Amino acid sequence: MKHFIYIAILVVLCTACNNNSPEQKGTVVTYTETDELFPNPERGLLSQIYYVSDDLESHASANTINNNRSSISYLTLYLHSYYLTDYMESDIAQAFLDRLETNMNALREGGGKVVLRFSYKSDFENSSKPWDASPEWIARHIEQLKPYLQKHADVILCVQCGFIGSWGEWYYTSNFKFNPSKDEDFEPRWKVLEQLLDAVPSDRQIALRTPEYKMRYLRMRGLGEEPLTAAEAYQPTAKARIAGHNDCFVSSANDVGTYNSTEGRTFWQEDTKYTFMGGETCERCSYSKSENAIKNMEMYHWTYLNRDYHPSVANLWRSEGKWDEIVRRLGYRFALDRVVYTETPTAGEKFNARISLHNSGFAAPHNKRDVELIFVSVSDPTKKFIYPQAEDPRFWQGGETYNFDLSCTLDASMKGEYKLYLNLPDPYESLHNDPRFSIRLANENVWEETTGYNLLTTITVQ
Repeated sequence: MKHFIYIAILVVLCTACNNNSPEQKGTVVTYTETDELFPNPERGLLSQIYYVSDDLESHASANTINNNRSSISYLTLYLHSYYLTDYMESDIAQAFLDRLETNMNALREGGGKVVLRFSYKSDFENSSKPWDASPEWIARHIEQLKPYLQKHADVILCVQCGFIGSWGEWYYTSNFKFNPSKDEDFEPRWKVLEQLLDAVPSDRQIALRTPEYKMRYLRMRGLGEEPLTAAEAYQPTAKARIAGHNDCFVSSANDVGTYNSTEGRTFWQEDTKYTFMGGETCERCSYSKSENAIKNMEMYHWTYLNRDYHPSVANLWRSEGKWDEIVRRLGYRFALDRVVYTETPTAGEKFNARISLHNSGFAAPHNKRDVELIFVSVSDPTKKFIYPQAEDPRFWQGGETYNFDLSCTLDASMKGEYKLYLNLPDPYESLHNDPRFSIRLANENVWEETTGYNLLTTITVQ
């Protein structure tokens, strides 16, 4: 089927969905959505890889990361769990930090991004105590890691707070209050959180294990008790930067202690509209059925899921025929509905394109993303005109349709036939021109793999 249909009449575009700007007349192009599975940056299944301090030879491979993009899982995400077991009372060895540097470079070269977590122990046996380092050594380790987190922010999706307790999940702990209840019990935890908020660039989020942690932190710091609003979202504030992760998803009535109150559930349902949510299942139970899982992924706006754990739950979703839907809908999934553009594009004059698209995914993309209109000459593809736009995809929520205008003043030399593209690249200069880090729209015959552009139509500029 052809990917767009010209209608050679003036039309009025419906504005009923999420935009109240004036009606627009122009030439219409419509598009066909696809259910195809394909890789997209900063969303989807992830693979968890462990890097331990007593094996400094293991490291990520750029070739493997690139090859995984076309595998059955279409991986673009990884959870790198770093265990600092041998450094609980010393500085992190330079060889360990060098391996971190190697892994981050491999992600960039291979076309992947990472969720990071640092911790000290991977079990809660008494024989393994202490399960974490002292607050003083944790502070020193974060100080050592800071230059690497700053340097490689471009390939970081988010950072799980970690450090405290076995697996970095803030529970089985030797050096922090085991079951904190009073405000003062939480202060050592908040210091670690704030040290990490300082170490990680302000455009990246830090994920806590439960909603109650964020709710209490906000209250204790005088930041209110309400979830984020659109006006507060994506600012360099602690409230906007604290996200969540659930590592016992649909594994009991309260996700094995993830939720301790109705208020916590309500908070995360609202807060995760603008912050990352992801994690893993931890056991199969009656709550694990795919119908309930999808409902919860919609409510809590899931972006990523560990593909390897728990296998019994993944197998259940496969047997129920819902695995592909979950893979397809994790994070964002944008599809064009139609575009209405200036009827007679003229060189040197204003050009307008009203975009109508919907997001069938569970979430919006929470890291900044550029939006560009790009014109490429049909007769001379080296002749290219790029027009950055102010639209922000981070506000394109899952389950919603959006109508918005993109506009520019065409260059005076632009007479002739042009392909018109919508480009959604990564804003970091290191990734901006790498098509693997640009968002692909879920439509037939719009994706241009060599550039990372999405073809809207072909126009003739007078």
